[in-house]
Amino acid sequence: MTPFERLAHLRRNFGALRLYALVDGAQYQQRFGEAIDPQPGMRALFAGTPDEALAHAGPWLVDAEPEDGGLPTELAKMEADVPAVSWIIAPQDLEGLAQLLQLNMDVKLPDGRCALLRFWDPRVLVTLAQVMDEEQRMSFFAHIEEWHMLHNGNRVWIGRQHADAH
Repeated sequence: MTPFERLAHLRRNFGALRLYALVDGAQYQQRFGEAIDPQPGMRALFAGTPDEALAHAGPWLVDAEPEDGGLPTELAKMEADVPAVSWIIAPQDLEGLAQLLQLNMDVKLPDGRCALLRFWDPRVLVTLAQVMDEEQRMSFFAHIEEWHMLHNGNRVWIGRQHADAH
């Protein structure tokens, strides 16, 4: 079931859900030969952070339900070729979800240093869900209804109800 089909199914009971794509800006630029063109319905997650100079190459949250449907179609094709796209079903608007995701970008390492958590890479996200303890998973995924991605060629998802990749 595609994320688009799953959204339609979930909306039967929870109409306020939205579908977003989380896209690796560097992979997008490599595939299409140009950086993501910022426009309404898109938000660079590095914007407003110390990494803002790299916003073009960092993660982008994209409204996957625009009227014309062109970009989501291209992103769905890109997802099949490179691990650079995942899909988020959530109740928040674009800005609200972007802010929540930004809160998870930096993690504190056991030695006190800070590290960037590349959760927008589907390979990292699946592994992350598997190694987190229950409290960490609940905190990280609490604001997401479902997070869909391809992993080793298979569609998997992580849900609020059970934060393991299925």
